[in-house]
Amino acid sequence: MCGVFAVSDADHAARTVFLGLFALQHRGQESAGITAVSPTGILCTHKNDGLVAEVFKPEDLDRLPGRTAIGHVRYSTAGGVNEANVQPLTARIGGKPMALAHNGNIVNAEELRLELEDAGTILHGTADTEIVLHLMARSRKSDFEARLCEAISRIEGAFTSIVLTQDMLFGYVDRFGYRPLVLGQLDNGWILASETCALDLVGARFVRDIRPGELVSIDLATQQCVSRIVDTANGQPDALPKRARCVFEHIYFGRPDSRLWGMSSLIKRTQLGEALAKDSPAEADLVMAIPDSGVPIAMGYSAASGIPYQIGLIRNHYVGRTFIEPAQITRNFRVKLKLNPVREIVAGKRLVVVDDSIVRGTTSKRIIEILREAGAKEVHVRVGSPQVKFPCYYGIDTPKRRELLAQTMTLDEMRAYLGADSLAFLNESTLVKVMTTGLECEKDAPSQWCISCFNGRYQDRYANQAVEDDIGGAAAAPGVNA
Repeated sequence: MCGVFAVSDADHAARTVFLGLFALQHRGQESAGITAVSPTGILCTHKNDGLVAEVFKPEDLDRLPGRTAIGHVRYSTAGGVNEANVQPLTARIGGKPMALAHNGNIVNAEELRLELEDAGTILHGTADTEIVLHLMARSRKSDFEARLCEAISRIEGAFTSIVLTQDMLFGYVDRFGYRPLVLGQLDNGWILASETCALDLVGARFVRDIRPGELVSIDLATQQCVSRIVDTANGQPDALPKRARCVFEHIYFGRPDSRLWGMSSLIKRTQLGEALAKDSPAEADLVMAIPDSGVPIAMGYSAASGIPYQIGLIRNHYVGRTFIEPAQITRNFRVKLKLNPVREIVAGKRLVVVDDSIVRGTTSKRIIEILREAGAKEVHVRVGSPQVKFPCYYGIDTPKRRELLAQTMTLDEMRAYLGADSLAFLNESTLVKVMTTGLECEKDAPSQWCISCFNGRYQDRYANQAVEDDIGGAAAAPGVNA
């Protein structure tokens, strides 16, 4: 869960990237960085831990001159906060300076890490992104783009990345297209971004989504943009790439005002709420959301059910997301920091409380306790996604199976644990039906979504092996998220 942004041929490109990263701040709040190509061809980088506004002051941006730049906001999962992991990562490959910004998870990272270490490579950080640099460095190809393609062909998992050199800008997406990457135009130059909301902020025009397995190459001298398909399974062109878009990009990650893979996240979340109301009705006085990603789902539930929607919880936006907080005690405290009930709204009422998902259940449990303390008469929990029963190895820090609430409890046990009067999740088939509507090729659309966290069906042997190890209580996830 990170954000990447790049711009070419723009007046003071670093300032444009700064704005783009601001729009993508929801995708990563631990660190931020920008690398720019100076007029003399030097790659200049400024990066640090913290939010975009904390990392970059006007004088920092002044030290990043040039018309092309890339940026990154990071939300680490297993990798942790480490200075060596802050991106963009920079290196010199075949005598050519480069910078790399990466969003996703390389599931065969540990296998590649051991291979590199056995060959004498010294890795400085714990993020899997660094592996790409070393694969390129060890390549025998003489051409930089060929080295990049060879590295891509060795890695498996979910990733979108941008690469900057003195004269080229590259963007690529894994062969299944788990994570979004869009191509836009700003005047005569190009934009690469994780979401369309970043294009809107800088005034760029959306061109298209980058396809699964696609590498786009932008010549900084001519601004010519060339595309090719690189099948990351074997390094050979694949005319018909498979798709496995992460459904959580629409349910939770993406900003509601973004269009992911040609579909509005706001509209999709609203449709999920409408479907949830039809599948799992409740007798109640009002519908309320657990903000922010639950809001459109709750509004859809309200519209379909006829139960009024009201704001029952107020969110403190100066507190980061709790979904992937690693420490349990931190999560519990941050719930109180983050959400406060409106007592005049919830007291004495039968509530339908709508959330986007339940993973460990600890946050939901505490929220229900807060609503009870505020005088709620009944709390009926409705969830706009199926039960999360399996870990994600593609960039979401969901825990091992034994830590997932839906894996260890029945539906009624979950309801009792949470302290809810009733509990219902969106049916998996309903989710697929809603997400299928509007896709460019609806006949095979069910296979175009990754829902492995719901059904345990992964796209690669590394994730399947990892979940088997997890069941046995052995290994953790096989990669370190970027």
